[in-house]
Amino acid sequence: MTPLLLVSAIQLAMFGLAMLLLWRQEYRYRYVRLWGWSWVLLALGLTGGPLMQDHFAPGGALRALQALLASAALMGSQLLQLMGSLDFRGRRLRLGLWLPGLLVVMTVLATLGTWHMPSAVLFGGLVLGLGAMVSAWLLWQQGSSQARWVGVCFVAAGLVHATGPLLDPSGRSVVTYGLGAIVQLVLSLALILLSLERAHAQARLQAERFTRLAERSLQGLVVLRGRQLLYANPAALSMFGYTELQAAQQSDVLDALVAPEQREQAVRRHLELVQNPEAHFEWEETRRRRDGRLLHLHGLSSQIIWDGAPAELLALIDDTARHVALEALRHQALHDDLTGLPNRNFTVERLRDLTRPGAAPFALVSADIDRFQLVNETLGHAVGDALLLAVAQRLRSELADVATVARLGEDQFVLLVQGPQAGERAAARRFVERLLQLFQRPFAVEDAELHVHISAGVALFPLDGSDGAALLRAADTAAHRAKAEPGPSYAFFEASMNQAAQERMLAEQSLAKALEAGEFELLYQPKVRAGSRELLGFEALVRWQRPGHGQVSPAEFVPAAERTGQIQALGALIVALATRQLRDWLDRFGEVLPVAINVSPLQFEDARFVPRLLAAIEAMDLPRGSLQIEMTESAAIGHIEEVRPQLERLRQAGVLCALDDFGTGQSSLTMLRQLPIYSMKLDRSMIAPLPQHEASAVVRATCALGHSLGLEVVAEGVETEEQALAAEALGCTQLQGYHLGRPLQSTQAGELLAGRLSAALSAPSSRPDAPAPPGPRPG
Repeated sequence: MTPLLLVSAIQLAMFGLAMLLLWRQEYRYRYVRLWGWSWVLLALGLTGGPLMQDHFAPGGALRALQALLASAALMGSQLLQLMGSLDFRGRRLRLGLWLPGLLVVMTVLATLGTWHMPSAVLFGGLVLGLGAMVSAWLLWQQGSSQARWVGVCFVAAGLVHATGPLLDPSGRSVVTYGLGAIVQLVLSLALILLSLERAHAQARLQAERFTRLAERSLQGLVVLRGRQLLYANPAALSMFGYTELQAAQQSDVLDALVAPEQREQAVRRHLELVQNPEAHFEWEETRRRRDGRLLHLHGLSSQIIWDGAPAELLALIDDTARHVALEALRHQALHDDLTGLPNRNFTVERLRDLTRPGAAPFALVSADIDRFQLVNETLGHAVGDALLLAVAQRLRSELADVATVARLGEDQFVLLVQGPQAGERAAARRFVERLLQLFQRPFAVEDAELHVHISAGVALFPLDGSDGAALLRAADTAAHRAKAEPGPSYAFFEASMNQAAQERMLAEQSLAKALEAGEFELLYQPKVRAGSRELLGFEALVRWQRPGHGQVSPAEFVPAAERTGQIQALGALIVALATRQLRDWLDRFGEVLPVAINVSPLQFEDARFVPRLLAAIEAMDLPRGSLQIEMTESAAIGHIEEVRPQLERLRQAGVLCALDDFGTGQSSLTMLRQLPIYSMKLDRSMIAPLPQHEASAVVRATCALGHSLGLEVVAEGVETEEQALAAEALGCTQLQGYHLGRPLQSTQAGELLAGRLSAALSAPSSRPDAPAPPGPRPG
């Protein structure tokens, strides 16, 4: 009986070791390890129990230790068997449950084994049988045929364990051990097969999952070994224009799909991946479809073991749509929507590259279309856009071989001229003259021919600027200078231009602060009656007393105020200074003479100008006729629709208006009759030649025109007595100029006014040659 028991124990130990080796192939299957150790402990329990108990005297300490170890091995085997069955079902036995139970069973077994071995054998058989039955129930509940067959084997093992003490009180019945050996053999084989079937089922499941994921993935998956295509999922096949894997495998993918300039890098990456399992590469490259179209791919390459050998796994994303969209956005960001030419962003980037240290010299030309705004205003913006497109097409077709043409905005174009000697002044001059020549031919726009010219400014790198921003400023400054010349023209940048531009900018920046600080004052130039030379009033002339710069002429700051939109604030300040001074003179002398202020046509664009002017007069409680306004002839002509209704409102309110600088514009008799004015001031250019015959004829005719319209005629810029006498003789009714009175400070003007008023009070009113009071003539 002992050899049979020994063979059974060795057999159990071998099956346990076999299951442990099986577990080492796939550590995920924890139940295989538990069952393996269960069989090893069962073999140890059988060896240390029935086989060894005769070698120790009953009642001795060694017999007690032998019984304890054997019972521990047997109960541990049963516990691991139960835990393995639970793990097979995806459950776990908590430590707080099995450890106390194990200790109690072991204690009972050890006690019974010391006191009465048959009782211990009976108790142990019952525990082993019960544990086998629980395992059988757990596996039966799993539902598969293999698991239920193992459950039946567990039932058989449980019956053997439970009936053994009935056949032999010491548990060493030949029938029990014979049947036990057979049952344990079958059970062991069944557990191994069950574990293998479970492992294979999960492997098949994983393979099916991978296949489903790969087949349905939007990401392309490709496996390569050298030039051989091993696998490609449907997404990858569709990406490259194939319908079947076999068709793709028949071609050399390296030659068919990879551009020649990228093959070396692809081969080098593949070799490194095959040799190094840890290597992986993320890349973005172009590939070709089967039909020759380019793909922009984002790929991740890593090693994969395929059919027992390393290969390259490529995970591919077709990024073509995003790449095309980004290129479209980049093109839109760097090109003009209307003309398709490069825009300011492109120009700035290009200049940044061209002006790096050590870069070759080149020329930058900034060109503006002269009077382009007039095209928009008269023919409409659609025609203006068509003209810009025609200009862009001509520049691109005629100059693309020697220059990069760009449009910065509105009617401004820039040209980057590169090449040998491009940075030299002579070569730049030849280019810009060629550029101006292109505009000698008219442009066909909207079934019409438009003749336009440009003004161009030239800046040379590195002479006129070391970076793109400086060059653009220099070219724009030179173009601004060229635009001041009549007709098509060009100018090279000079340092003095930059100085003037900086001064102009500083003046514009300082203007707002000057308005707040009250750095402006009014000077008063007398106007006198022709013949009697009696004082009739003053023209208020604004001056800017700029700290650190002295007195600034209105010719400098008034255009700056118009450019910066501060003309309204300046005009309001002039009105305030003039009305305040009139109020002061009225309070001191009880009477005033009219003061005329100059008004910019831009002030009439503000609908609140007239109400504010009248409100200022009312606030100072002044006679309406005490404040007059003057505006230039050219301003009145250019803004007649805005000016005329506001002049009507002023005349109805008693505020008179004079037309200044008459003779410099293109006034017509009809226009003069339309404007509600009370006087016309002849420009100094008409007075300066007097008393020459030709000039006298023009002045005489103009005075006759003014008298026929009931207007005062003022000779402005009278510098000599000869000019004064001639103007009086030709019909001018008022005189103004340095010969008759220079612009005066308010105190000096007040003294002159006081003297005029005192003389008027002391003169007898019945004098037949007393001059008529100032004001417009009847009509």
